[in-house]
Amino acid sequence: MTRACFLKNNKVYKIILYVILASPGLFLLVNKYPLLAIASNLVVLLLGVFFLFYRGSITSDHYDILKVLLFIYIYLTLSYFISNQPVENFFSYDFLRYDGSFFFSYILFFALAVPYFDYKEVSKLYFKFLFVIFFLFSLSGIILYLSKNYILMFIDQGASYGNTFKALNNAHNATGSVYAVVCVFLIVFMLKESRWKYRVLYIFTLLMCLACLFLTRSRGSYVSFAVGAVIVIWFHFRSIKKFAISMLVMAAVAAPLVFISGAFKRILMIFKLDEANNAWRLVLWERALYMFRQSPIFGIGFARFNDIDFPSSRLNDFSFEHLHNFTGYPGIVSFFLEPKYDFSTAHAHSSYFQFLAETGIIGMGLVIFFWAFMFKKMFKAYNTVGSSFSKKVFLCCMGGVAVLFTLALTENYFSAATVMMCISMVSSLALGVYWQERNNIAFN
Repeated sequence: MTRACFLKNNKVYKIILYVILASPGLFLLVNKYPLLAIASNLVVLLLGVFFLFYRGSITSDHYDILKVLLFIYIYLTLSYFISNQPVENFFSYDFLRYDGSFFFSYILFFALAVPYFDYKEVSKLYFKFLFVIFFLFSLSGIILYLSKNYILMFIDQGASYGNTFKALNNAHNATGSVYAVVCVFLIVFMLKESRWKYRVLYIFTLLMCLACLFLTRSRGSYVSFAVGAVIVIWFHFRSIKKFAISMLVMAAVAAPLVFISGAFKRILMIFKLDEANNAWRLVLWERALYMFRQSPIFGIGFARFNDIDFPSSRLNDFSFEHLHNFTGYPGIVSFFLEPKYDFSTAHAHSSYFQFLAETGIIGMGLVIFFWAFMFKKMFKAYNTVGSSFSKKVFLCCMGGVAVLFTLALTENYFSAATVMMCISMVSSLALGVYWQERNNIAFN
């Protein structure tokens, strides 16, 4: 084999490898078929494990983050077993998909920590995959909506929701959350693109994705997108005047989409505490606080929120005291030890309340610290690294973390695989890009 032929084959292998590494971006809107996303993430993980043994190192910037994440994994695992849950459940598919989805949602931090590929090139490909896939789904969704052909990608959820866009996901909230993140990414790429033909392309894609974001009828996603947009626009301009003008332009562009899609009705419901979903969240939050009061330091046990039954006769009764038996010293440290295990999508409809109930102040504090640390690291990277594309990646990560903190107010998104696969991927790639830039490393 000639040297030229060898290099050509190496290039082909590299392209195949990079497509595999970026492939998780293709399956964020198809969680109705979860094996696609699971397979793509596991392949990336297996590659990471293989090259870890082959190369024997991880990036220094991943190392800082992984120390915190590994401590969280250990803490959640101990919390699980201390609350008398069986080993076989811990490794079951149902546990990892529902109550224990936190473990799966963050594996890309580990999988992409080994520097055997060009982080910049994989990041470019990943964002291309994201934008193309979301554009195609948005185009399909808009065509179906305008033609009143509400099949496949829509679900009729009654008077308060109407026909709701959910792509090929199981829930409209999952679709709305990841659309909110991708729309923020598109704003970053639009703002930092110097070539007008590409900027116009990003603007058009953003408008399409915004339209479908509003069609998801997900109020938490609306608010989270707004917060993420504010964050990335501010850090891009860092000028009150330019920031104010940009926000006015964004509001002017979004307003027609809000009214045409009917999203304004859902936005108004945010402020109606007696609305059914809002009222139910208040009930769930009270239940979570009841659990938290039983064991404020360590919580009642990771993955235990679903396992406690609340009689339907007391659906709206917030006086839960002495309703259940907790082992230990209730009010200080106690755990729910009853041999009842419910794997379902039920949760506290707030990551903050969910983690406080199950893992206490320590568990909640660790998760918040992890993402705050990630944001701080990306803020430093954004201010110190000069590459134009790298700044896009860092700002996308910062915007994604801002969206996540806001999403987590009304759903358990710290453990939601759909949106977390996206944010974890971008965050882990951003760490790699930062490491690559700081050390001036070029991959052949």
